Amino acid sequence: NVVVEPELLPLESTSVRSNQGNQADKARLDISATGLWGPFQKTFFDVRIFHPYAKSYAKSYENKKISEVHTRHEQEKRRSYLQRVLQVEKASFTPLVYSTNGGMANEALRFHKKVAHMVADKTRESYSDIINCMRTKLAFSMLRSVLISVRGSRGRKNRTHETPLSYLSFNMIPSGQDYESL
Repeated sequence: NVVVEPELLPLESTSVRSNQGNQADKARLDISATGLWGPFQKTFFDVRIFHPYAKSYAKSYENKKISEVHTRHEQEKRRSYLQRVLQVEKASFTPLVYSTNGGMANEALRFHKKVAHMVADKTRESYSDIINCMRTKLAFSMLRSVLISVRGSRGRKNRTHETPLSYLSFNMIPSGQDYESL
């Protein structure tokens, strides 16, 4: 059971309200899934993709290894959502942090390994083929996202030669015949 952008339950108790974390009543995470880390266990995921060579990171992350930057982004995600997910949703939380150069944080790596093992067991294919396919699809998805953010979306072109929907017939019986004569 996978849900995209699930809305979190509203905060009612004051025990969860603190200075840290997202406290909006209609807060959303990116993905929720049941059965990944345990049977019938609900898990929420929040995805962050960052570009490690951006000028905005130059001062705050200079002289740091990329693994330290990944860890810092994971900690920021945990600080925002972990307590709320654990206490209100009674679920687990996994931050999925990726960099545009193809790297991923420890939790994302663990997530990919787990999903690849589950798919390999279900399809009876080799783990190496599954993880290779997942990483390739992830790389192309990130490349597409980067290109769209740099170049912009092309969108639909204005097509003047299209037939309006009201002129189309969706009748499956050829014209001039009726259903009984077929």
